[in-house]
Amino acid sequence: MDVIDLDQRRREAEGPAPEYATCPCGEAWFELRATPDKPGAVCMTPTGSITGYAGTPYCIGCGERYVVG
Repeated sequence: MDVIDLDQRRREAEGPAPEYATCPCGEAWFELRATPDKPGAVCMTPTGSITGYAGTPYCIGCGERYVVG
């Protein structure tokens, strides 16, 4: 008889956490909105990876402000 560790299978199914931000609604895309003192802008590498930003990120799925950190 084989013994199956169901907890281990659940842990494997969960997988690693994503290496990008996600909104509580599940969305992973955000827009930067300008504020009176900050424009909505990004700093990028030549390959297009974002290395910095100015402005406030808002979820494009639900419209909620995303709090960084």
